Amino acid sequence: MSFQDDKIPINKLLKNLQNDESSQPQAILLACGSYYPIHKFHIEIFEITKKYLEEKKKYKVVLGYISPSSDKYIYQKYPKDKISQDDKIKMTQDKKIKMIQDNRIKMIKLITNESSWIDITTWELSQNNAIDILNYNQVVKHISTFLNEKTEQVKQALKGRQLKIIYLCGLDQALKKERQGLKYLENYEIAIVERFFNSEDKVEDWIKNGKEKLSEKYKDKWQILENQIFFIDCNNNNEISSTKIREWLKKDDDNWKQMCHPKIVEYIEEKNILAS
Repeated sequence: MSFQDDKIPINKLLKNLQNDESSQPQAILLACGSYYPIHKFHIEIFEITKKYLEEKKKYKVVLGYISPSSDKYIYQKYPKDKISQDDKIKMTQDKKIKMIQDNRIKMIKLITNESSWIDITTWELSQNNAIDILNYNQVVKHISTFLNEKTEQVKQALKGRQLKIIYLCGLDQALKKERQGLKYLENYEIAIVERFFNSEDKVEDWIKNGKEKLSEKYKDKWQILENQIFFIDCNNNNEISSTKIREWLKKDDDNWKQMCHPKIVEYIEEKNILAS
């Protein structure tokens, strides 16, 4: 089976490992989320985190994986979202889920196809038959095991170098009450970026504030986690979110277009999705 068609593609990873002869630890960034739709800030945090890790930690970031959440999670999160204005007939839940899945994958690929180091992994998305919705720690561990232990091509390309899987998320995701994934990532490094959704939410010392909230949420594991977390500033947040994009689309407000890559704007308008 071609790795390009696999749920955890490694073509870009192999090329970047082979092109780098340094002895630096090689790192992969992994971010999970709905990506409904993918927007500019999703990509920006990969670029900002890569720069931080290469300058401050002296890692070589060779890959970034975007992992869209399972369709079961999306359907639960957005049960009332209309899929398409052209959808005049009542659809079954399975058909709605499949349509959302196809659109999310296609939009993400429109962006990752242009990148030499950011790719999409659909392994998490493919786990729709799981009894429970996967938490992000399960995705991190599965991909880490696959790349470090089960993939001979990656082992050969590493040439003995260390390969780190670093979980990338916004502070908002790390603090979600229903998500407890960080406490199961005691053996992994975690990059947390600043997120605020309007000017009133922005905290002056967000790192101090974030540490206080995380230490309370994960008090049993904080001594370990504190030394594994990097806090990364994203000053040009622009208050971008997928939720805001969907809200503006439903209001027929063209402001959403400035939040998305032109190819995503074209896709959404052509397919007439996400609007009410």
